[in-house]
Amino acid sequence: MIGVKHWGILSLAGVLTACSAQQQPTSTTQAIAPYVVGSATAFIHDESRGYDSVAGVDTGVRTLITELWYPVDQTTIDQDSSNYRLATYGDYVFGNPIMHRRMMTQTTFFHLTPQTVKEGVSESEIDEAIGELFSRSRGSYTDAPLSSTPDKFPVVVLTHGDAGSRYNMETTSEYLAAHGYLVIAPDHTGNTPYAMTGSDPALAVEGDDPKFRQAMADVLPLLDNQGAYGSPETYGQSYTPLSDGDEAVKTLVDLDHSLLQRLNDLRATINELEKMNRDGPFAGRLDLERIGLIGRSFGGISTFVGLAMEERFTAGFAVVPPGFADVRATLPREVLVPADEESVMLSSNQDSPYYKFTKPTYILNGAEDSLIIGMGAQQAQSVGLTAPNAANPHPVLRHTFENTSAPVIWSVLADSNHSTLGVSGDYWWPDLKPNTAKRTFDPESSFTLIAPALAHQMQKEKALAFFDLTIRQDQSALARVLDQKYAKQGLTLEARNF
Repeated sequence: MIGVKHWGILSLAGVLTACSAQQQPTSTTQAIAPYVVGSATAFIHDESRGYDSVAGVDTGVRTLITELWYPVDQTTIDQDSSNYRLATYGDYVFGNPIMHRRMMTQTTFFHLTPQTVKEGVSESEIDEAIGELFSRSRGSYTDAPLSSTPDKFPVVVLTHGDAGSRYNMETTSEYLAAHGYLVIAPDHTGNTPYAMTGSDPALAVEGDDPKFRQAMADVLPLLDNQGAYGSPETYGQSYTPLSDGDEAVKTLVDLDHSLLQRLNDLRATINELEKMNRDGPFAGRLDLERIGLIGRSFGGISTFVGLAMEERFTAGFAVVPPGFADVRATLPREVLVPADEESVMLSSNQDSPYYKFTKPTYILNGAEDSLIIGMGAQQAQSVGLTAPNAANPHPVLRHTFENTSAPVIWSVLADSNHSTLGVSGDYWWPDLKPNTAKRTFDPESSFTLIAPALAHQMQKEKALAFFDLTIRQDQSALARVLDQKYAKQGLTLEARNF
């Protein structure tokens, strides 16, 4: 079979120190899953849009660095192990240790700095941990060929959070791929740290795409000496859609623009999937009849948007999403977008689907997510809504759930904060990062955070069950979706309309 690197993926074999060919993926699920996992990195070029219109860069070509996880036959690895190696975290930055260290020390989501570790952790220990992560094995094989089974594989698109990256839900992506899904995750350029657009093979001086390089002529000066795009002052982003604005109306307008750009990134990703299914190593192997969508934090909002505004998405899994109430009635009329123009939050169409659930949705929130709860408290104060409280920490989303006619799961994980369910510092370095926090609604008391490994296990099991039910249409998966086996560990779950 033709390897996936012939799809135009940037292969990193030989760039980093190869892992032992006999070493198996570290995920504990691999022994019972039907597949091992392959992963690859590619660049999506959407010529219909400028490079980063939200940041005012309307020239160039919208470019999305994208990660794939997909099923691979165990026999492929066993029979030809010398050709395949386990991916590392350094692969995510194209083998660039400078960018890896910048990501780990200059972005809030990944932070491993003297200010963010347990008391007594030395700077040398921090330095060693960052270096170790660069070469740490992931649970997938780089550029291994897709499974030879005649089955078509269902697809899930992943959308990351504000200031996040395509690997923010890597554990769940690997788990889905090990159970027969293809997962594809674009970096939302401009809203991801230090997007390394300069690593695009299509931009190589000696490459065979001079037309693309010419189209990107105005963008190239915006890249730093590592080929990265974005402002160091904003953690490598060109815009921060969830930051506090001085003017509430302007903040909503900016948020609407950034969500629309994200929506179009997701559409470009589906378009790429359709191309992949026509030509190359994935041709005819993808089941695109029903497509899943999953995201965390701002990606959770993007999941709601994708379900509401893109008909090709069938069902969505939203992790720690903020809730936004419909405040259009309080806004100046001139701010609203005419009904015949596309808008996420500001359409003059009073039936805007963004503010209700219309497709199967799973919501997973944290009971002690002070970031999301704080956003809810600010919104409640400004527009007179019910304020978050210990009994109802996410009132806007809860209200929408209680009034939905669509199939929706409401799930809340106790003793978890905004980072618990993400692939970031707390997950990578549990021995170095603090594992206690103040109660959001009782700051005089402290608690121990749930272990990230356990939280991730819950998340990936529920995601697989949910997509088996809604994408594979396996009705027997409903029992796994509704299973309360993690209730003692603090995972509550309610269902409507299933």
